[in-house]
Amino acid sequence: MNTLLAGIAVVLASALASVVGFTVVSRWVPRRWRVADGDAVGTVYSTIGMVYAILIAIAAIAVWEPRADAAANTEVEASSLVEAYWSANRLAPADRDDVRRLIVGYLQVAGGAEWDHLRSAHSGTMTAETLSTELRERVDAVRPATDGEQAAHQTLAGQVSTAATARRARIGDADARMPAPLWPILLGSAFVSVGFLYLFGLRRTVPNGVMFAALGGMVALMLFVLYQVELPYSRGFAVEPDALRAALESLRGADGV
Repeated sequence: MNTLLAGIAVVLASALASVVGFTVVSRWVPRRWRVADGDAVGTVYSTIGMVYAILIAIAAIAVWEPRADAAANTEVEASSLVEAYWSANRLAPADRDDVRRLIVGYLQVAGGAEWDHLRSAHSGTMTAETLSTELRERVDAVRPATDGEQAAHQTLAGQVSTAATARRARIGDADARMPAPLWPILLGSAFVSVGFLYLFGLRRTVPNGVMFAALGGMVALMLFVLYQVELPYSRGFAVEPDALRAALESLRGADGV
């Protein structure tokens, strides 16, 4: 299902459930059980809201940081490989051709089949890992014959190492999830945040129903967004392989690879 449509469905269902709960409680629960001291209830509810806001902030940091790191590492990996491709121009022809071929081959796999595997299985593939290893080994095997080749080789080795480090970090973030206890805590706190308002003894009127619908919908929306961000390469806010594909296209366009 489209993420937008799924979000709308979740928000509407939660808003409806909140209103139904309010209607049932106000209809069937005796008023003496629902009316509490206004000042006391307001103070307690403010505390509940503050605690829930802190929990949401913790959860947002827990799911956003891996996604931001994954996007940044993808950019670093792609840019490092492009620079490595051009640094290889100053090597001997045989070394240059091998290094450039391996870079292009790796970009094809990393931005294609492996990325699909990241979405579904949350892990890298042996094919891409093998190509990355072959590239590093081939660079290590270069034996410069001139000062120019020596300088180019040192630069190339640093760029390939940077790309490999970014790759390891990027793959490591593939299965980054919210700490397991947070989800039940967030869901339980959501029910408390909405249900506690039933103790205010509000009358069964349209404005009060709209207020409960808005509260239930907003809480559900926050949880839905957290869920969609949770896995960096999956769900609605997934990191895309645009940087890797753009790098590949730029190399193809430059040399007709």
